Order: sequence, then structure tokens, then C-alpha cells
Amino acid sequence: MEKADNVKVYAADFGWSDLGTWSSLYELRKKDDKLNSVVGNHVKMYDSEKCIVNMPRNKVVVIQGLEDYIVVENNDMLLICKKSEEQQIRQYVTDIQVDFGKEFV
Repeated sequence: MEKADNVKVYAADFGWSDLGTWSSLYELRKKDDKLNSVVGNHVKMYDSEKCIVNMPRNKVVVIQGLEDYIVVENNDMLLICKKSEEQQIRQYVTDIQVDFGKEFV
């Protein structure tokens, strides 16, 4: 593009959010009346609030008594982590790869 003469640039403000974290995704997602953000067709939440839950469509999940947690299933791995500790997730993933193999993450 450096030598292109048919390129136009327009100033615009689109906003910015780094979707590289679960908390930033939580901020943008729709929430229920208990401020839970849930992805999955068969998730039941009881006495839980401010959680982000991401489950496969066919997985039945019951969550009770959690506040400010991340609950995510991906491939053959289940993560349950306090939202305030999400910076540790990279270390958890590394530990899983080292201890059990890369096929789990």
C-alpha cells in the first residue's frame, strides 16, 4: 500500500476494547438480571452473579453459588477461575500443555 495512489484515510472514532481477556468480553456481552453473561443452550445458574460462562451448545451445566467467576469449557479442558485472577490463565494453559499435552488447549 505504500506506493498506492488510490488509498483514502478518514479520521473516525470506533471505540476500542481489547477482547484478549475474558473480563473485556464480559463487559461487552449481554447479561441476565444477576449480571451473568452466559453462552450455551443448557446452562442453569442458581445463586450466582457477575459470572461469565461459555459452554458448548450440547453441554448441560448447573452452576450454584459462584460470584465473579469465569467458567469455560474448550475442547477437553474445563476452566473455573476467579475473574480477578484471570491474568493467571496463560500460566494455567502453559501448565496444561506441559503436563498433559497441547491437544487439551
